[in-house]
Amino acid sequence: MLNEELLSVWLRLGAVIDNQRLVSDLPFNEAMVCGLLLRAKEAGHTLTASDLCRETRILKSQMNAILHSLEKKGFLQRQKSPHDLRCSEIFLLPEGRERYLDSHRRTLALVDRLIESLGQDNATTLIPLLSQAADSFDQILKEV
Repeated sequence: MLNEELLSVWLRLGAVIDNQRLVSDLPFNEAMVCGLLLRAKEAGHTLTASDLCRETRILKSQMNAILHSLEKKGFLQRQKSPHDLRCSEIFLLPEGRERYLDSHRRTLALVDRLIESLGQDNATTLIPLLSQAADSFDQILKEV
């Protein structure tokens, strides 16, 4: 059945991506948070823990544990927001940024190997399909 096949492939892919071998220096969620913080800085804005929860769909208690771990490892710092003293803005520290980028470069090298294995045309075709699948599933979950 098509639904069983799609679920099986989806779970296999999720297990491979979520496996810590993909981002060996950081647990998957910590790497994802670092990536979001880096992209926010590059775009000229900051993020709060609530922003990160919304972007990642991670519960606030879990996000606090992730942020505490990254803070303890020297990746980031939190500062009270000048716009809202109830919130803290979160920033990657220079050393955390470099350590994340080192790990990210290794991950991109693995993705390059995947592209090589799939072929450029298949990889290019896959991107909008995966994006559409993520958007569709996100919408379905909002309706449930």
